[in-house]
Amino acid sequence: MKQNTQNIIPTLRELLNLEHLVASTAFSLLPKQPVHSVLAGKHASKLRGRGLDFDEVRKYVAGDDIRNIDWRVTARTRSTHTKVFTEEKEKPVFVVTDMTPGMFFGSKIYTKNFIAAQLAAISAFKVLKNTDRFGGLVFNNEECRTFAPQRSRKVVMQYLQKLVDESESFLTENKIIESKTEVLEKALHRTVSMTTHDYVILIISDFRGISAASKKHLIQLSRHNDVILARISDPLEEQLPDKKLVLSDGDLQILWDANRRKAGEKYSKSATESKGIFLNEMAKYGIPIMELNTVEDIRSQLKSLFKAKLNTGKL
Repeated sequence: MKQNTQNIIPTLRELLNLEHLVASTAFSLLPKQPVHSVLAGKHASKLRGRGLDFDEVRKYVAGDDIRNIDWRVTARTRSTHTKVFTEEKEKPVFVVTDMTPGMFFGSKIYTKNFIAAQLAAISAFKVLKNTDRFGGLVFNNEECRTFAPQRSRKVVMQYLQKLVDESESFLTENKIIESKTEVLEKALHRTVSMTTHDYVILIISDFRGISAASKKHLIQLSRHNDVILARISDPLEEQLPDKKLVLSDGDLQILWDANRRKAGEKYSKSATESKGIFLNEMAKYGIPIMELNTVEDIRSQLKSLFKAKLNTGKL
């Protein structure tokens, strides 16, 4: 009997179709103002000196290029003013996608790996559209496949094919779900070694079992790059149903009773606290987090997410 892999294994055709989403004028992932976002591509930076586009006039300060003095404003205000220009600086985009066995879980409509692959594809096509360099890393429990940033459609295709291959191999090889703590540490360490500065780094994962070492890597990356985390979660991971269940890790089984010794309440509280600690730690270092789930379509989630970011002025 053929297994139904819909919403579990993304096909290459499905990922390629997302390019139309990026190209659609009716669907904008970008706020009107320049933002530090993986989907924004180029970043605007104000320079004191000659640039591409005139931006504003402000008071002259020591060190400004005297060639940029605005003599009309200076004469009118009787105070020296200088012109400021805006230049678009390219930032290579590096997308890290978690394809460990724990990502192949979903209690509702989609699995986490399915949403992760779609987000990676949308990001890649947005970068390609902006003619920026795209690269990244795909990791599982056994390997870390890297893609050096290039301004190339071929690299995007190779990256997407790797995501599809990882999804297919999970079902055919019956991989065991294990802790990803050390694997995530290695993937982030590799990311640190591959990115220098002025990168936009998107890391897509559920971040379950994240260690202090991994958090240090994230903080280190954020010092000289724009780091954005896409955290994908499933409702069952944050609150188990109020009934008896048989739970298994593939080796051992337990009978779960949410009402016994308030186990369900304790589970939900622990999950909420762990999430809060992670979010607060990242916020402390200015690392934004996109919250995604396995219930809603990726298009709907991104529309809601970027609308919210526009309203708050963040990301």
